[in-house]
Amino acid sequence: MKALVLDATYFPVKIIDWKKAMTLFFTERAEVVDYHDDVEIRSPSSSFKLPKVLRLYKKVNSIGQVKFNRSNVFYRDKFKCQYCYKKFLAVDLTLDHVFPKSRGGETSWTNIVACCGKCNSKKADRTPEECGIKLLKTPKMPAWSPFLSFKLSKAEQKIFGSWFSLPR
Repeated sequence: MKALVLDATYFPVKIIDWKKAMTLFFTERAEVVDYHDDVEIRSPSSSFKLPKVLRLYKKVNSIGQVKFNRSNVFYRDKFKCQYCYKKFLAVDLTLDHVFPKSRGGETSWTNIVACCGKCNSKKADRTPEECGIKLLKTPKMPAWSPFLSFKLSKAEQKIFGSWFSLPR
């Protein structure tokens, strides 16, 4: 079972397993806002309802920069090849250096784009201009918050969906 963690302002932070949820509760770092229906944890002398949603007593302030990694590049580029503009599954995409690494191009938000294998092979170690292709959009660091980027599985959507549609 999983639990949704909110910060002190009820902003969603992350989803954790039930053991971490119980630890947050028993160490008095969070309060339980909602419980899973009909799920209890039992010990020889006690029983506890399993937390579904917890609220931390402190506000989470570390919203910093989005981590540069393969998945986040794909999310930024909306899983579209930036050269042929077609949408792909993550397993069918690669990362491409707009200005080739072999010619001094850096690995950064502003020089890496999502690219399909066919376009990556066509472009090779050339710039887009040299091979006559145009970028869908200029790559840049995403402006979204890393805390807003976690994705709920279908099972988690059934469990926590109502918590994301509440009016603020």
